[in-house]
Amino acid sequence: MITPKQFFGAKPHTEAQAAAAGALLLKVNALLDDYLRATDRDENIDPDTGTEISGSKGGSGDGGFRLDTATTGRKGSAHKVLPAEDPDGAAVDCSDQDNGLDEWLDGFEYGDGANSMLEEHDLYREHPSATPTWCHLSDRAPGSGKRTYHP
Repeated sequence: MITPKQFFGAKPHTEAQAAAAGALLLKVNALLDDYLRATDRDENIDPDTGTEISGSKGGSGDGGFRLDTATTGRKGSAHKVLPAEDPDGAAVDCSDQDNGLDEWLDGFEYGDGANSMLEEHDLYREHPSATPTWCHLSDRAPGSGKRTYHP
């Protein structure tokens, strides 16, 4: 289970950002629970962060919340949880060292970027080809509206 404390780390954040992150983590944790039950796997703990959030050793914890000044990712990243621009959008990079989560989610793909499991949990993910060893999940729809999309 990914906790708000793991998501934010020691980074300052507003109540609105906490609320957006809380809504995201409810969805992500429910998806992860479904995955673990269906596959009989253990939680996928990132060796560098010690949590289910992906990140680099000695990194700034940018697999969860990112400050607006973060250089990781693109401008307007859902990791920055900017309520003024999108009060309902947030993102987290879940550790997926063996790509088991992405492979499991691939089994729910139908059509062009549609995914029944992501729809059930109201989530979107970056295409696995762009996210080796992690699974980027967000409740912010990309411009394409596809559940699985290329960033």
